[in-house]
Amino acid sequence: MDFILVIAKIQPKAGCQDSILELANELVYETLQEEGNIEYQLLKSDENDTLTFVEKWKSLEELKKHMGSPHFLNFEEESEEFVEKMDIQIIDAKEIEL
Repeated sequence: MDFILVIAKIQPKAGCQDSILELANELVYETLQEEGNIEYQLLKSDENDTLTFVEKWKSLEELKKHMGSPHFLNFEEESEEFVEKMDIQIIDAKEIEL
């Protein structure tokens, strides 16, 4: 199966992780309802405050729709003040059966 894999790492500003997690509730809930979404998880590092979104999308077009959705844009705008650094990788992937 072909899909788009997104790995988005967020390094919160000191003391801001909880604020980002609170804002992420609506984002995760609404995104899981999107037609083109296969998987959407928010992971918390055991080693530091890094948060990582791991996402699978049916196509790049579906990912682009998500990035223009009200809940994505709202999260992006409201979380900006709490984010120190963000790194996003988008991978056009194909599952390998071994």
